[in-house]
Amino acid sequence: MTGSNSAGHSGAPGTETYLDYMSSPDIDFDHIKSDMTCTKFHDSVWGFVIYRCSKANQRAWVRLLEALRSKIQEDLRFYIREDLLTFHDLHAIDDKALHGATSHQVREHFQSWVSKNLEDRLRPDATNLEDDVGWMRATSTPRYEYCLFVDDICLESVDHPGVNSPVVKLLHKNWESPFPPQERNYTVPAPFHDGATEYEEEDVGWMYMPLQEYLYKYHLLGKGDWDDQYVRPPYIDGTEDESEFVGHWRQESLSLEG
Repeated sequence: MTGSNSAGHSGAPGTETYLDYMSSPDIDFDHIKSDMTCTKFHDSVWGFVIYRCSKANQRAWVRLLEALRSKIQEDLRFYIREDLLTFHDLHAIDDKALHGATSHQVREHFQSWVSKNLEDRLRPDATNLEDDVGWMRATSTPRYEYCLFVDDICLESVDHPGVNSPVVKLLHKNWESPFPPQERNYTVPAPFHDGATEYEEEDVGWMYMPLQEYLYKYHLLGKGDWDDQYVRPPYIDGTEDESEFVGHWRQESLSLEG
């Protein structure tokens, strides 16, 4: 299991994604900065945790991480907020025991990781945590409410350029499955990538996130909530046709073979 910070790497060719500077979204950097700090902590940090859940394609995994780190640097430089780069931590967890893990298994691990990480960040003299407003704010940030995970289809997206590629999966820590573990081997209705019904708004606890939306999603989830952002996979904005779905290359490959 490894963790890594966001100190400068340039994105590998074919994986870079760029902010549209002509229509740059408003991002509340001061909110991000205030939420990463708490008097009970001995440090200040922000950014998502990202899990590797596939043993395939080491090269694509490395390129994806490099592209994410490069994108953060690029965006903060554009917004003239490079002061936040020092505190950014894209914490990568690459544990062989999690290669092949489901979203449910990632969620369970992340819930345990959050508890341990918060404990590790505490000052030795920290007390009265539950009564501290700063503590409550700092522990309900996107870093501790959501995480990213990368499986086979995400790694494949590194080599399939498109409007939304590459992608990672964004997972909600506190989502609860309506099905017990023994009933989760359901048939997923087309064209969806998870879920047991044909209801297009069924919440499956995760969604796809293009790399270029990393900073913007972090901002949005810090100001709003999951329901405001959720789009059922494979849709990303809900308007795509089948030729733009994440994983469309798999179907195209089958068609060619046929």
